[in-house]
Amino acid sequence: MPTRKKRVNVSALKGLKLYNFLLKRLGEENAKKPKKQRLGVASRREIVSKQLYPKFKKADKISLTEISKDISGIVKKLPPSEICNPLYLSEAYLAFVEYYEIDNHIRTVLPDCLDVRVNAGSFGKTKIFNTNSYTYYGDGVRKIIENIRKELEDNKSGIAYFSGVVKLKRGKANDGTPQNYYVEYVLFINDVPEADDNPVDFDLPKKEKKKVDEVKDYLADRFGTLEKAKRKRKRQAKKAQPKTEKEQKQIATTEIRNAINALKRLLKAGVITKQQFEQQKAALTSLKKK
Repeated sequence: MPTRKKRVNVSALKGLKLYNFLLKRLGEENAKKPKKQRLGVASRREIVSKQLYPKFKKADKISLTEISKDISGIVKKLPPSEICNPLYLSEAYLAFVEYYEIDNHIRTVLPDCLDVRVNAGSFGKTKIFNTNSYTYYGDGVRKIIENIRKELEDNKSGIAYFSGVVKLKRGKANDGTPQNYYVEYVLFINDVPEADDNPVDFDLPKKEKKKVDEVKDYLADRFGTLEKAKRKRKRQAKKAQPKTEKEQKQIATTEIRNAINALKRLLKAGVITKQQFEQQKAALTSLKKK
């Protein structure tokens, strides 16, 4: 005869006990999803910290039914399984990542099931790692960023960013099998690649377009979250201290560069035409001279 689960009095849970209970319940629901669609530990903790715990710690009464409903809603919104196949990813959301934002990009934009490598050429490169277990320090990304920052400081100038391209793993067949591919983030300095930036040559069947669009929408949401956080940090930085004329010019230059990179993403995604891109780029570039 199966043993009955001990019923938890959730209304009595407070503080750390409530947090751990929410984390456990989310983990249980997450485990019911196909392996490729499951959230990693870091993502589960983020959801509990930012969504579930703030809500339920303020509630006068907590019911298991309400907790289960919220968690089920979160799990239902998990991305399609194709999100784990690099071939389905939109290049528009992999390109033009400012070098110092690569850690945030990997953690915030990419799904928790993707094989990735960061390749900065002579500044260092990582092994292929999976985002499910990624850490800024453990996977070697921090050291690469420090090397790039030092190079830019020594030369007093330069624009550095990463662009992700889909590549085939060594010795694997180019047959569309998800495990055979990975995303490599190649460093560009002043628009010159520091490593091979040629993507694998593979075209998905036209019948897969709907799934590609679903993945694209999911990435767009996550990308929007990252951009919102970046804007918030910028606003906070502006309030922190007054800027000199030189600093204001540097900020303006960065913002113009970011706007041009955003245009490049729209061009790659087919949202704007080449002519529209060139016109808007010219208008932004003219601002640098003022």
